[in-house]
Amino acid sequence: MRRRQLASSSTRYASGLSALTTDEPDPDSFARAIAAEAAIVDAGFALLFFSQSLVDAAALAQALKVHAPSLAYAGCSTAGEITPQGLEEGHALALLLPSASFSIVSTTVENLSSSGMDGITGEVVELRRLLQSRAGRERAKSVFALCFIDGLSYAEEAVTSAIHWGLDDIPLIGGSAGDDLKFETTSLISNGKVTSDSAIIVLVATEIPFHVFKT
Repeated sequence: MRRRQLASSSTRYASGLSALTTDEPDPDSFARAIAAEAAIVDAGFALLFFSQSLVDAAALAQALKVHAPSLAYAGCSTAGEITPQGLEEGHALALLLPSASFSIVSTTVENLSSSGMDGITGEVVELRRLLQSRAGRERAKSVFALCFIDGLSYAEEAVTSAIHWGLDDIPLIGGSAGDDLKFETTSLISNGKVTSDSAIIVLVATEIPFHVFKT
């Protein structure tokens, strides 16, 4: 089902997930649209992807603090966005995951250039424990992990290996934050914080069937 809401278009799926996209350079309007849609689908978490040429990461984080203060989220800047309409450039995308179907926790690992890999593995192990305490043992049996890494940190392989060690057999998907192919600076955002030289790890537990494709 598609409709126009504020400066954004929304698409809802049978899983309960809702996707909002915009090409308007107005983070305040986009945040208001996210807040309104989150209330409708009872979203407990949002994944955000955005072109830095469209919206500023700090401005988006501030707008979400104002309009959706209780909504947890994580995401990053991009070099192209996959939207319900296909591959786009210069857009912002929010994926809203309803609390009834998804239990989600996240953490940010900062200062990748100086972080020890053992410490990253330890943070992942603690995140798994947090998810189990929130999701319950049964839902926590069906989990996948997301990771967004500063694409200019040149630490993707080492960090991904450390995350894998902490995840055990949990499947991991994700990628590198981009900056519209300018190769200057990327932004990662999580619950009001904007960082670079960092990685965000998200664990998602759900009773909805899923399959991870590897290419």
